[in-house]
Amino acid sequence: MTDVTKAHMTKKKANNYVPDLVSLQMLGELNYRRLGKLMRGQETLDAWHFAIHSVGDQESRLRLTLGQESRFTSEITLEFGPEIEKELLFKTTLSMTIRLYHDVGLAEITDGHRQYQGAYPYPNDAMLHRDEKFRLNQQLADLLELCLKHGHRLNNTLSFQFA
Repeated sequence: MTDVTKAHMTKKKANNYVPDLVSLQMLGELNYRRLGKLMRGQETLDAWHFAIHSVGDQESRLRLTLGQESRFTSEITLEFGPEIEKELLFKTTLSMTIRLYHDVGLAEITDGHRQYQGAYPYPNDAMLHRDEKFRLNQQLADLLELCLKHGHRLNNTLSFQFA
């Protein structure tokens, strides 16, 4: 095989990203369970507030707010940011919409009105990663784990909560 053919085959292979559906589904199931742990004992509320203490004496806040609900799905808005706003050159807050599928026990990130595709061509005008959906759901997993390990509830109805 010539070098030109090898280069063409390598380029073609690189452009044919195939999403790992098993890993994506497992991540969705774990995120659904993580959210359940955070809401445990206060499922009747429509908002949950947490303070997160992390390395370097940084205090952050995480807020989950219940949006639309139907028989098999719920929509939750997650907002995360520092407790005290600092003037930086970049945005320090994060907001995402999460759709919960109760019948199958999955949670996934949406942008509120559409779901992310499993794969995107690269490069693209929106500058999305090929595996944008997986990366966003992994970011959700990281935030939920951070809250479960280093966070505590700010709701006054319970004096303590085991996650």
